[in-house]
Amino acid sequence: MKRILSAAAVAALGLSLFTACGDDDGGGSAGGGDDYCKDLKSAKKNLDTIEGGDLSSLSDTSDQIHKLRDEAPDEIEDDWKVLSDGFDKIIEAFEKAGLTDEDIANLQSGQMPDDVDMAELQEAMTEIQDLGGEEFTKAGDAIAKHAKDECGFDLDA
Repeated sequence: MKRILSAAAVAALGLSLFTACGDDDGGGSAGGGDDYCKDLKSAKKNLDTIEGGDLSSLSDTSDQIHKLRDEAPDEIEDDWKVLSDGFDKIIEAFEKAGLTDEDIANLQSGQMPDDVDMAELQEAMTEIQDLGGEEFTKAGDAIAKHAKDECGFDLDA
């Protein structure tokens, strides 16, 4: 969770910046909001899939991140905005390079589509690498702490 923004680039770049691990214990608590905690726990499966290099759930994960941003309690609302904005930039960078969801998923195995704009892809990779900065790390840390304190499960185990 600390570097969720790099999750979409894990397979393409060989980065291991995304650490959305944890146990499956816990549920909602009054401080975390039952829907938010339930949805965060549910999103963890897609986040773990991306961390493992399978980008086939990229669109679904993006949708879940936006939902979590909208549901987030006030104390971490800004942190989710930072992460969702960064995730949008990742997807936008891949789209700008001419990659479809299927193309993105195939990057892990080295399958480069014939019609991809290599210059745009290289620029996209640079943009994605730049997203792992301190602002995003702090946002991920705050979300992980809140998940543990208020939702009862650990995203960073």
